[in-house]
Parts: sequence; C-alpha cells; structure tokens
Amino acid sequence: MVAGRPFQDPADADTSAAQRITITLDAHRTRFDLAGRKVWGQSYNGSFVAPTIRVAPGSAVTIRLVNHLTVATNLHFHGLHVAPTGVSDDPFLCVAPGKSLTYRLAIPKDHPQGTFWYHSHAMGTTCPKPGQMVADDMDDDMSGPMSGMSGMGGTTGTGGTSASPAAFMPGDVENQISAGLSGALIVGDDRTLLPQKLRHITAHTLVFKDAQIDAGGSIVQNTGSSSIDSGAPTVRLVNGQLRPVLSMRPNETQLWRLTNAGADIFYRLQLDGYRFTVVGEDGTPVAKVRTASSLLLPPGKRYDVLVTAGPRPGGAWLRTLAYSNGPQGDSYPDTQLLRLDVHGARATRLPGVSGRVPTAAPDLAGAKIAQKRKLVLSESADGDSFYINGKQFMMSDGSAFATPAKLGTVEEWTIYNTSGEIHPFHLHTSDFQVMSVNGVPQPYTNRQDIIPVPYEQNGKPGEVVIRIAFDDFPGRYMFHCHIAAHEDNGMMSFIDVVR
Repeated sequence: MVAGRPFQDPADADTSAAQRITITLDAHRTRFDLAGRKVWGQSYNGSFVAPTIRVAPGSAVTIRLVNHLTVATNLHFHGLHVAPTGVSDDPFLCVAPGKSLTYRLAIPKDHPQGTFWYHSHAMGTTCPKPGQMVADDMDDDMSGPMSGMSGMGGTTGTGGTSASPAAFMPGDVENQISAGLSGALIVGDDRTLLPQKLRHITAHTLVFKDAQIDAGGSIVQNTGSSSIDSGAPTVRLVNGQLRPVLSMRPNETQLWRLTNAGADIFYRLQLDGYRFTVVGEDGTPVAKVRTASSLLLPPGKRYDVLVTAGPRPGGAWLRTLAYSNGPQGDSYPDTQLLRLDVHGARATRLPGVSGRVPTAAPDLAGAKIAQKRKLVLSESADGDSFYINGKQFMMSDGSAFATPAKLGTVEEWTIYNTSGEIHPFHLHTSDFQVMSVNGVPQPYTNRQDIIPVPYEQNGKPGEVVIRIAFDDFPGRYMFHCHIAAHEDNGMMSFIDVVR
C-alpha cells in the first residue's frame, strides 16, 4: 500500500438539485483500490468510502438502493431527524438480493446543520419468506421487515414476545460496514452558523475506516471459516487513503468534519501540537464552543472542528492515540493517520469562536420528566453474546420497555453497563442530552446521538444518565451499542413512540 499521497475528500453523490434530490446507490461486491492495493469488498459506487450525500434543510431526498449482494441489505441514515416509518429511516425494511427499494426522506426545515453518515443496518442476512412483504421498489406505505432467520414466527408490539421461540441469529451490520458500505452525509453547511469571516473557509470531510485484509486480498468477513476480530491488527485509512498529506497555509483556519464510519474500532484523535475547536457534535451545533487536545470517536461518532495552522511552515501528525476500551474489550496502538503540511504564503489569522453556535438545541436540565427508565447493557463472559435488560434482541421481540413514550414529552434514561468494556450507546431518530457520567453531573454543551457508557469497575456498573425530547415523529426508535459486532449479536432494542 502507498502512503503519503495528497489528501482527497470523498467523492460527492450528485446532489446538485438542492430541494429535490435523487440518488441511486448500488450495493455490490467490488474490487477497489485501497492506497494502491487492489482489495475485494463491497461498495455503493466502486469506492471503499461511499459518496458523501449533501442535503439541505427542507429538502426532499429520494435514494434508490439496488441490492446486487448475495445477502439482504438496507440503509440507515445515522443521526438524521426524519420519520422512522414508511420508506424513510426504518431499519426494519429489507432489500433482498436482486431487489431494490426507494427511500424517501423529508428533511425538516429546522433540521440541524452538521455531519451525519449512512450505512447498512442489515439486521439479518435474509428477508421474509415468499408470501410475506419483501422490499422491491415499494411505495411509502409498504415496508418489509428485516429478519435474521427465514420465516421466523412471532408478533411484534410493545412489550411483546415471540410466539414461537427460535434460535438466535446474528445481524450482518459488521460484515457490510467492514466491507465498505458506509459514507458521510452532510446537512446544510454549518460554516454559515459561524462568524462572518469564517463562513467561507475551506472545509474537509475526514472519514475514518479500517480494513482487515486477508491473504487472498479480501476484506475479512464473518463466515463459516473466518471471523472479524476487532482487536486484531488493521489498516486505518482516511477517506480510503493511507497516511495522506493535507496542506494548509500558515495561520489558515479550516473546518474538518470528522466521522468514524467503521464497524467496531475506536479512535482517540490528536493533532500533535494543536487543539481542536469543537463547533458541532453528532451533527448538532454546540451550545458552548470548547477546545480539546484529543477527541474520542467510538464507532459512529462525529465532530465538526476548526483547526488553525501555526504561524510558520511545518508539519504535524493527526494520529489515533493508544487506547483501551476496557479489560473485556480491545487495545489499540498509537497510529499515524494523516500528515498536516503547513506551507506557502501566510494567511490572515481569523478570530476565534466562543459561546453558543446559532440553532444549538436548548438545555433540558429544567425540563419536566414524563418517565424515567433503566437499561442494563451486559455481555457473556466469552464476549460472544450481548444483552439489553437481560435480553438478546431478535426481530420477533417487542420493545425492551413495557410502556411507550409519548410525543411532546421528555424522558430520563439511566443506562448501566455491567460488562468489562465500553459500549457506545446510540439512539435513532432523536438526539439526547447527557446529564451525568458515573454520577458526575455534565455541564450542558450540546445534544448528541452516541455516548460511550463506561465499563464496570470494582463491582460497580458504569452509568450514564440521558434526557430525550420526543418531539414530533411517532414510530419505533431503535437503540443499540454501536460496536457493530455487539448490535449484531443482541445488544439492541427499540422504544415505541406514540401520539
């Protein structure tokens, strides 16, 4: 593999029509170029990093997913605040091999501007048996449920249980994201929310994905003869490039959209000798701009940050620091990701940013709490099975909760982790506010859709308290650990939201 080539942003999907966008994504087995090496995987457009989709608040987006894989697939638009029903962001939809499905997303006019992403959320390798609904260019009111096992019986409803218990079958999210089925999605342009002099600075999208490549030149997959090991050596890439070189002028300020679009592994990012100025997290503008010398990105995490080059020519490494996500988890080595090369004519230094970014969501600290709920994240001693409230999620199951949430209310959830590794908790459809971590109150800075839940220590479970405002969309809001292997193997459920 060849390192040190000039940095390139991911290709953009054709979104030139600002208000009514139509895109086709063709999921297929692909032999693509990874830093000069030919590797077999899966793609939507021929590249390991899927094309960046750019949409505007208030726009209508049509995305046709064509499945040329040998297994079922679908799409999840991670972090988007859109309907979880119909042919919008419903992960229960299923696109069988050889079939297609047209997704229709109505982006709210007041949707936050920031960085999101999209990826396969295949909760099984097969769709329902013939005679049940299968996605094939379905209309908005037609949806085929994803199934990890062909023809599995049972009913789905709040607090429901399977009518005919079946052996657990894992999902296929880890395989498909690892193989290449993920990319960035940007809503609006959050530079427009910055002070006037910063609204035309250069912006870059940095998509972090890793590739474990076997002796035959294929990305490792979970099969009968092989398995993905998230703790094994891997090649960490930026936009599919190996240690690319990104150029800046002295004193120049840029906006970097940082996205962990990989399946399982964490990044603890540091730009040597620099600090990140955080203006957005998980696609939401922050209520209080802050600076950080390092940022933790578990799978699915995003940050929008300002980076200002030093006043003189020079260089620095963007790296992921050595990091362990717990004694039952993985340990990662310090790895260089991207070389910053500062050279050329000195730019005029722009003013810094502080305070609240316009459109940041309000603080929920004083909100009336309609319900309090508890979730317990746990796993087996061998690390192969994962649970929420003692249950390994199957598609025939109902919600982990006996009662639904109601639109127009705010709830407080306490999430416990009794395992020996961090679990990044993710909620679909809505973001949330973190109130405390391990009993320590957290000052309000922003909403987010992923939070790492600390692991158990000395017999005391890790604990995170969050608040969720259920504002406008009824339906099933999924939640799960965003380590793909963990959600595939049971650490997932949903809450019913009703009017």
